[in-house]
Amino acid sequence: MGPSRTELMQFKVTPEERKLIENVAKKQGMTVSEYVRAAVIMDMVLEGEVGAMKVVVDSIGRKAVQVLRRRADRLADLGAEG
Repeated sequence: MGPSRTELMQFKVTPEERKLIENVAKKQGMTVSEYVRAAVIMDMVLEGEVGAMKVVVDSIGRKAVQVLRRRADRLADLGAEG
């Protein structure tokens, strides 16, 4: 798991913007917080912000480790069955 999120950021939107953000987040299988965080970070990456790129690389690294652990667990389970 990544670093704990303890900081709160708030911003105002119109009712139409809120509905759009909520609908798109739901379509993506994300919470509104996850969606907005990802959208903002991706915008910073596209603008060349190095700090944002590091956040993305760290996140990808953590996810890759999780996938590899699950795969290793499945292989171990298969070996135990054999």
